[in-house]
This record gives sequence, C-alpha cells and structure tokens, in this order.
Amino acid sequence: MPHLTLHYTANLAGFDADAALAAINRVLADSGHFDEVSIKSRALRLDHYRIGTADAGRGFVHVQLKILPGRDAAVRAALSQAVLDALRTLLPASAGAAEFQLCVEVDEIVADVYRKHVLAPDPL
Repeated sequence: MPHLTLHYTANLAGFDADAALAAINRVLADSGHFDEVSIKSRALRLDHYRIGTADAGRGFVHVQLKILPGRDAAVRAALSQAVLDALRTLLPASAGAAEFQLCVEVDEIVADVYRKHVLAPDPL
C-alpha cells in the first residue's frame, strides 16, 4: 500500500510520466507513512478526453492515491499537498494547453475487502 494512479492528457507538452512517478514515489516514501517497497504507481496517458465543453486547448493531470484507513484528515491533506507540489516542480511553466489543471485526491481503501499476497523470489 499505497496504490497511485496518474492520468494525464496527451496534450501536455514535455510531461515525463516516468519522472513524475519517481518523484511522487519518493515523496510518499519520505512521508514516513509507507514502506518504500509497498508503493505501487502507474501512469496512463489519455488520448481521448474532454474538459468542459471546449473542443481543445485544455488539459489535466489527475492523481488518485488509495491508502488503507487510519490516517486522519490532516495527514491525508498533507499527502495530497506533497504530491501536488511534486507535480508542480515537474511541469514546464507553459504546459502546452491554454488551461491546465492539476488534481490530487486521496481515497481510503476498504480494509475489510482488500487483499495482498507477495510472491518472493525462489532462494538459490
């Protein structure tokens, strides 16, 4: 835990999704709330999207962070802000879109139904 999904629109010029995931994973590991090896992140480029009613010229990066329950609202807000700050340092001043939005949400996974199993490498 946690699971992080980053969605970004194809019109974001110069966005490096791998660098974004690396920076966000570092932020989450440095927060002290997660074991580094438990952080799982992925990025998905969106070639088909709409923002409002405009035909073009808008874009976004949306991060969804899913964590197990037990952290209060202040901790969740701090994690959200830290992820947002990491994203802001990675984006050029002009993102290539007339209007560009960065969004971060932190959701709690229902612990009663979440399952995890780790497959360890075979010993030599």
